[in-house]
Amino acid sequence: MADAEPTAPNSPTATAVPSDAWSLSRPRLLVSLLLGGAVIAGVYSGPPADGVAGIDLRWGLTGPVAGDPWKWLGAGLLVVVVLRVERLGTSSLLLRRPSGRDLEWVLYAFGIVMAWSWLIGALAPQRDNEGVATIAALGVAGALVLIVTAAVTEEVVYRGFLAERLGALLGRRAGSRWLGAAASLAIFTGPHLVFFGLSWLLHQLPGALAVATVAAVRRNLPAAMALHLLINLPILIPVAAAS
Repeated sequence: MADAEPTAPNSPTATAVPSDAWSLSRPRLLVSLLLGGAVIAGVYSGPPADGVAGIDLRWGLTGPVAGDPWKWLGAGLLVVVVLRVERLGTSSLLLRRPSGRDLEWVLYAFGIVMAWSWLIGALAPQRDNEGVATIAALGVAGALVLIVTAAVTEEVVYRGFLAERLGALLGRRAGSRWLGAAASLAIFTGPHLVFFGLSWLLHQLPGALAVATVAAVRRNLPAAMALHLLINLPILIPVAAAS
């Protein structure tokens, strides 16, 4: 896998690389976004029903983890859209080997987010949160599966696919990459607010902002996945305590 960064409209590199979302024609880009949006709305969000014709669409799972197999399926279908509809490679999803500098960004960002979490936790503790309680009820194994699934599949959806395609939709102009990242982050925020409530904005939004920033600056999805995973892992502490 190449470590060279793809050229977005405000990329510092001078030569365009025809393997990113900005290389797509407008009609193909719109078709990709429509198909991707259908996948995200109809599959990635979870099973459309509990069962069909006696087939359990939740695979015997309950609670938040019931949607995990569908999230993996949705992420896989987005890769199919990229390969078969866009006719681009997985590098257009920012999937490439992280460099040492990428990992440095991950560690610095993680330190900043943890410092914020400690400070805001001391000033305004997140007590009696139904979303956190729901995750705690899963136990350590269930919560760990949920965390890993979110770190991988959500980054494919929101940073690798949506942010890049929404940015490309704005054309090759200064700031389009950042506007795409902002739009994707806004969409990402919606379901998290529903699950965790308004306190998520104060406690977890800075972490989501850090992940989006690392993806936009470093152009590396595995680095964003690693940061997402590290930020979410501390939730295992109250889960273990509850167990």
